[in-house]
Amino acid sequence: MNPEQASENKQLQDEEMMALEAIFPEAFERDPTSATNAFKYTLNLDQDEPDLRSPRKVVLRFFLPPTYPNQDMPVYELSSIYCGTRKIDDAMLDEIDAGFQSLFHPTEVVLFEWISWLRDYLEDQVANQDQTEDNASLTQSMAQLDVAKQEDEQAFDYNPEDYVYKKPVNDDQPAQDQDEAHDRPTVRSLMEPNTYHTEPAPPIFTSEALVDRKSSFVAHVATVHNVHQVKVVVSHLLQNKKIAKATHNILAYRITMPDGKVLQDNDDDGESAAGGRLLHLMQMLQVENVVVVVTRWFGGIHLGPDRFKDINNVARMALDECGYIKDKHVKGNGGGSSSNKHKKSNKK
Repeated sequence: MNPEQASENKQLQDEEMMALEAIFPEAFERDPTSATNAFKYTLNLDQDEPDLRSPRKVVLRFFLPPTYPNQDMPVYELSSIYCGTRKIDDAMLDEIDAGFQSLFHPTEVVLFEWISWLRDYLEDQVANQDQTEDNASLTQSMAQLDVAKQEDEQAFDYNPEDYVYKKPVNDDQPAQDQDEAHDRPTVRSLMEPNTYHTEPAPPIFTSEALVDRKSSFVAHVATVHNVHQVKVVVSHLLQNKKIAKATHNILAYRITMPDGKVLQDNDDDGESAAGGRLLHLMQMLQVENVVVVVTRWFGGIHLGPDRFKDINNVARMALDECGYIKDKHVKGNGGGSSSNKHKKSNKK
C-alpha cells in the first residue's frame, strides 16, 4: 500500500466514524480500552422496552486496519455471549461472519451496512420475551438477505449533462440561459446576480442554532425534485443578509430520479471536506429528494474536527424533525456534546 492509498484510507475512515457518531450518538463510541482505531457499537433491539429483564443487546467491537477500506475489511469481534435469553452459538457466528464478508467490497466503507444487517439478522433469529419462539417464522435464508441488499438504490456521481433543468418553451429565455450558465449548484455562484430568488421556493425548514464554543450552526432543509429547485432554495436563503454573510454555507442534496438512480452533489463553501461529509451522512441515512444547507458563523475559537460533528449533528436533527429519516433505527437519540445548546426548532 503506497502513501497515497494510506492517506485516502485514513480520510475515508475519519468520515465514516463522524457519520456513525452523528447517526448513533449514544450507541457508537471509541473503545477506550483498546487501540486508537478501535470502536464499539452497542446494538439494543429492545431499547424501546427498558423494563425487560433480558433485553436483546449485543456489543460489536471492531478495529480499522490501515488497509481499510482499500484492501481489507475491518477486524471485528462480537463480544456478547448472549442476546436476550439466546446464546450466540458457533452456527450464528459463522452466519454473521458470512454476512459481513458478503457486504464488504474493497474501496467502500461498510460499517453502517454491517450494523443494519446485524440488526435485521438478530431480529429474525432471537425472539423478544413477549414473542412465541417460532423458529420457522423467525429464520430467513441468507439468499433472501442478499437479494434485499441487491435491490438497494444505486447512487452515482453528479453529471450535469444528464439532468440539466429544462424550462417549458413558454417560459422566459433568460431564465433558461441562467440555468445553463450554472449547471452545478454552488453557494458562491448563486451569490452572483440571478433570478432564482424571484421564483416560488419549496417550504424551507430552518432549525434553531446549535452553539459550540461561540460558533453557531443552523440547518436549512427543503424538499426538492430537480437541480433547479436546489438553486431556487439556496438563492432564497442567500436573500437573508445574515446567512449570506455567514462564514460558511455547506450544501448537499440527494434526488431520486424517475429511473431510480440518485442524483447527488455537495459544496464545501470554503469549509474543506464539510460538504462531502454532509453528503456521506445523508447517504447513510438514506434520505432522498432533499437539500440541506448548514450555515456556520465562526465564533473566534477553532473547533478542530468537532466542527464536522456539529455540522452533521444539526443536519441530522433537522432531517429527523422534518420526517426525512424513514428508518427509526438510524435516527439516534440526541446530538453532540453536552456543552452544545439547542433551542426549539421553527419553520419558515
